[in-house]
Amino acid sequence: MDAREERLARNEALFREVNERVRAIAALHGDDGHQYEFFCECSNRDCDLKLSLSVAAYEGVRDHSEWFFVAPGHSLPEVDAVIESRDGYDIVAKEGDAALLADELDPRS
Repeated sequence: MDAREERLARNEALFREVNERVRAIAALHGDDGHQYEFFCECSNRDCDLKLSLSVAAYEGVRDHSEWFFVAPGHSLPEVDAVIESRDGYDIVAKEGDAALLADELDPRS
């Protein structure tokens, strides 16, 4: 992984850390199917888009340390593989060295 790819992966991990805090607040209200506003976890550090997900949908992505959710069109083919498109967001996966870094930076691992 080159320096640029590492920087992009670290940007995504930063957004994931912020979203962990959003999830903690949402969990106080229970998983009633309500949609909460999470930050797009794309590699663009200036992105401020928010995506609506239920806690259950968020947890489904977070079950995999190498997965992130991004706004449609926010994935970068050099660091992301889109594995699923859902209503309002895409799920992307890291592979190879980027997946290892994502796992290392995962606040849950």
